[in-house]
Amino acid sequence: MSVLENANGECCMELGKIETILAQHPDVRKVAVIFREEEACNEALVAYIVSELIPERLPYHRTCLVELDQNTMTLYTEDISYNGFCLMDVPSSFKKGKPVRLRLLLPSESEERWLKGTIVWCQEQKAGILLSLTPFEQLLVHRSVDYILETQGFLKVLQRIITGRLRKYLKLHLPDEPIPNTFVILQSLPLTPDGQVNRQALPTPETNSWIG
Repeated sequence: MSVLENANGECCMELGKIETILAQHPDVRKVAVIFREEEACNEALVAYIVSELIPERLPYHRTCLVELDQNTMTLYTEDISYNGFCLMDVPSSFKKGKPVRLRLLLPSESEERWLKGTIVWCQEQKAGILLSLTPFEQLLVHRSVDYILETQGFLKVLQRIITGRLRKYLKLHLPDEPIPNTFVILQSLPLTPDGQVNRQALPTPETNSWIG
């Protein structure tokens, strides 16, 4: 476990203890807690949270062109996720497993683009499309989902809710330990090539807009 020390070199706490307790909270999917040495001791604890409360799919209503079986049609998206879209009013030709192409405007983009995908479910004139993306396209889709979360104000509300809950939770379970001064909501934690949390890549609170 990482050991937190203050400016005088005195041992304050084990960061792993806070991470373990926070990870048990039902609102928390993943967590990392670090000590920023450039700040004062009582302001140095920062908790980075990937929350279970962030929805996997977000409303996104937009017309799009869809290529299926060499036919092109105009349909409408109902929602968007990091991995795909839900389409509305799909015809009976939509079948699970069929490849499709979608041409649409992503939320954070200024020009339409074609994206490849596969129909993974069909139900009541709706269809789920799992995208097959290049690394660059994946970046654009992730950026678009993050854009919706931020511009719709959802993360600001979530920030206030989670910060209050987690502070009370830590005070209950770790009454004798310092509580993180700042909680930063992230879509995902940066990882090293071997799958560990890359603590050096965690954003500073000053440069992250989802801070409580």
